[in-house]
Amino acid sequence: YFNAFRSVPSSIIMAARLARALVAPRVAGAACRRPERIFPGSTLAARRQSRGLVQAGVDKIDPPRYTKVPIVVEEPEKLLADMPELVLGGRSSAASTQTGSQFLGLPMNEAAPIDKAKVSAAEVSMDLPVTHFAELENGVRVAAVDRQGLCSSLGLFVHTGSRYLPADQTFLPHMLELMAFRSCAHLSHLRTLKTLEQLGASATCRVGREDILYQMDVLREYVPVALPLMLANLICPSVLEEEVAELQQNVMEVQANLQENPDALVVELLHVAAYQGNTLGHPVYAEEQDLPNLTSKNLQDFMRRECTPDKLILVGVNVDFEELCKWTARSFAEHAREGFLPAKSSAGRDMAPAKYTGGELRLDRPNPLCHLMLGWEVEGGWNGKWLAAVTVLQMFLGGGGSFSTGGPGKGMHTRLYTEVLSRHHWVESCHASTVMYVDSGLFTIYSTLLPQHSGDFVGVLARIFEGVKQISDVELKRAKNSLKSSIHMNLEMRAVMMEDIGRQLILSGKVGTAQEFSKMVDAITQEDLVQTLQHCLQKPPTVVAYGSIEKVLPYEQIAKTFSTVLQTPKK
Repeated sequence: YFNAFRSVPSSIIMAARLARALVAPRVAGAACRRPERIFPGSTLAARRQSRGLVQAGVDKIDPPRYTKVPIVVEEPEKLLADMPELVLGGRSSAASTQTGSQFLGLPMNEAAPIDKAKVSAAEVSMDLPVTHFAELENGVRVAAVDRQGLCSSLGLFVHTGSRYLPADQTFLPHMLELMAFRSCAHLSHLRTLKTLEQLGASATCRVGREDILYQMDVLREYVPVALPLMLANLICPSVLEEEVAELQQNVMEVQANLQENPDALVVELLHVAAYQGNTLGHPVYAEEQDLPNLTSKNLQDFMRRECTPDKLILVGVNVDFEELCKWTARSFAEHAREGFLPAKSSAGRDMAPAKYTGGELRLDRPNPLCHLMLGWEVEGGWNGKWLAAVTVLQMFLGGGGSFSTGGPGKGMHTRLYTEVLSRHHWVESCHASTVMYVDSGLFTIYSTLLPQHSGDFVGVLARIFEGVKQISDVELKRAKNSLKSSIHMNLEMRAVMMEDIGRQLILSGKVGTAQEFSKMVDAITQEDLVQTLQHCLQKPPTVVAYGSIEKVLPYEQIAKTFSTVLQTPKK
């Protein structure tokens, strides 16, 4: 559910991103640690004394306690003995002779014997699954939560991205994504793909501005096999020249797909315009001018410099914690003497602060609609005091599409739906979203409009923002309940939980629970939403227009319109 805090809209993951709300975005929540009081001793009166602004945030969450795990080199015979029996090509001869099952040979017309439960219902623990944390001696962090599911989700996070790199090297993380699950020291690219196919595993990689995520979904008994395959992307990649050469074609395909997807393109351009020339404004994807620098040497140098063990976080859901630690340590021990990765980085990360600039980008393209996105900075981002309030504000504004069918979770009662989509036929879609990073974030409104009315939308949105002062108790309660239910609902998905745990560790080094973030939501008042929106609107807006943009208002007029919203008139 973290992505509702930090997400940008997308057709497939819009529901998850809007709902993965309060725990570092991008869909995925800390399973469960011990519950903590976010507002110890706080009362409604005490919060109102500070004008309603809730000061508590992720800084009130305790950092996890890590178990130290040594890296020990073991004999190959012992490793093979612990590996699961792989029956990938059908039933093995050993499996066909097993007689231990009480159901083997039982006719279908006879009732199966049922033993009495060994544990009574009263003795069953109602505690939620606990997230455990460990740290290998080389600095790799491991987090795991076991919900006893049959399928496991594994995620390998690399704490690097385009925001941490010079402008002429920002394409390298994307290059690493395109090289995922290719040849390594043990397997060729073809053998890697065939192994994943026989395991029935799903393997993906995605790149972000602050992290890279390798992800695998596999049956839990095959985790000892899948884990080394995933770690091999960084521990012992081959980085063959012929595979690197293929990236040039892949880069052009990515750019072509991006141009055909205005929703994703507008979001990317919003970051470029909002943080011009620095950190979060660096492009995520490699471009045509980067092709001469797509070399094997550049990629290997980047991996040695940025993919050090102390920047790696391994997260597993539906895996045994001790088994995950054991096989992770074994994977690194096998190559400890090979020198593929340094033991630890020689110095800590030098992270330049994100500098929000605001501004505009306009692309006039042949398109029947005008894609207009407006954004404002959320100061402090994930670690700021505005986190909970701006996410409740996002849920309150909501939005959707004009042709969205009804049903639970469709946002039919949100302010943008009732006041914009239901009243103005020329608005095809309109919704609010947030995207959070370590030290900054963006609160955005994205709409698709009929071109001739694109100039009218700014006035309509300004009226909607003014209406935040008239939030009823029913609307505020509905927004809170919708947000909390979305958090818990999305945590049912193991991939969402996995990604959330990793993203929280990347963003703050802490992992909050759904219960903790629900308390943050409950503490938000109507005054908090007004003050949060006022604070955002004090910054210059970021405007991105794509498609038929002839009628879009000048930037100065847009900035002037929103600068007076929610401002107290001078006497």
